Amino acid sequence: MRQVDRGSAPLAGICDVVLVGTGVAPLVAATHLMSQGKSVLLLNPDWDFFLEDSELPLDPLWPVSPDKDAASLNVKRTPNRLKRSSPERVLEELRPEFPGAVELWSGAGSPDRDRPAKARYDYRDLEAPHVRSRSRLWITSSERDRDWPWELIEELYVEAEDAGLNPQILEGIQAASKFPGMARIEFLDCRGLLMPKTCDVDVVRYRNGLLEFVRERLGPAHVVSAAAQIELMPGGVRFHAGKTPRTACAREGVLVFWTPRLSPWILAQAKRAEIEPVTPVGVRSWEEWSLFSRESLDPNVIGVFRDMAVWAEVEGLPTSGNRPLDRLTVLRAGGLVPLDQINSPAGGQSWASTESFGAVSELCHGFLHWDRFSVRSMKPRAILEWEKRDPWRLSRNDDQSVWVIPACDGPLVEVVRNARAACARLTDGTGPGLRSSGGKL
Repeated sequence: MRQVDRGSAPLAGICDVVLVGTGVAPLVAATHLMSQGKSVLLLNPDWDFFLEDSELPLDPLWPVSPDKDAASLNVKRTPNRLKRSSPERVLEELRPEFPGAVELWSGAGSPDRDRPAKARYDYRDLEAPHVRSRSRLWITSSERDRDWPWELIEELYVEAEDAGLNPQILEGIQAASKFPGMARIEFLDCRGLLMPKTCDVDVVRYRNGLLEFVRERLGPAHVVSAAAQIELMPGGVRFHAGKTPRTACAREGVLVFWTPRLSPWILAQAKRAEIEPVTPVGVRSWEEWSLFSRESLDPNVIGVFRDMAVWAEVEGLPTSGNRPLDRLTVLRAGGLVPLDQINSPAGGQSWASTESFGAVSELCHGFLHWDRFSVRSMKPRAILEWEKRDPWRLSRNDDQSVWVIPACDGPLVEVVRNARAACARLTDGTGPGLRSSGGKL
């Protein structure tokens, strides 16, 4: 391998792999590579590792547009996504890379009582990240949901039944009474589809625990936040840590984890290398509203009303402590805009707009029958949507092995799965890999 041209920059070190990215994905990759005996340098352009906040606690699953064709296509994909959101699959994905316990809450009562012996666990840590197993309830009213027709939910019922997911159709009071936050049960004309046991995750606990572990193992010299002027070069990278220029040699290559924060840098690098990038379909805006509920909330169900997922906001076990559950989370889907418009006014015009407040107001006043509601907070997010998820090479030069990993934001479980799969291909020789694997990414 050709030596790095250090120029006037001091050598930051020699490692096997350089990871460039923000959020959970590069941390998962670092943990996986370290378990394989690899040395790692992690570069994050943000001063706060999770400033972008691009991980979701669950897979929203439902069509984000009333457009019938787009919604019908998403319905056909939903059963497979539901299977990937089962408690067993989620724990299988999250536990290997986390340096401690990942706990399970399987519903009201004993977390273990109704689970088969082979799926039970022997440890209990109330401060650990928790996976909560809840039912998912899609609900519609013929009076209020002309743009969100019952035919879509019936189609989802058929797809889910064919996949063996045991869906249930609920009518009237039976459906409305299960929806979190419902104040008065008056919707005799509403119908619902109940799917047993999909999961949501304590995102903050998971990613903070992972970051603490990676920083402790690698040390501050190998976990660099606020890395500036990152430049790819033969055999490694050059960057600035604070005001100090550094150069790092990467024996096996560089992995870049694509989230919206890195989009301008990746596109600029592709243009410089005269490579056509594999781009996402667009950028989806999301809003996560936190509301005060005057009703005590049922933690066992995640409700879906139109383009909004609604659930009792919980960290850890819902049954721990004596405080009633009174915070309602509403995850609302916004528009999809082209990648080149993410920083334009069109890219953020749907966040906290009149339409957004109107939708939340219709949920609270029109559907849940609250006389008023109070907003605690609203977190806006921009998340990339992909059709092609295969890693692609960002370098033409044989002395550079730089790969871009797509789908590194969105539902936490998918982020962890994609990051680990990309690294596994590098180390086990079963797929794309860096130079030392003898393959190609």
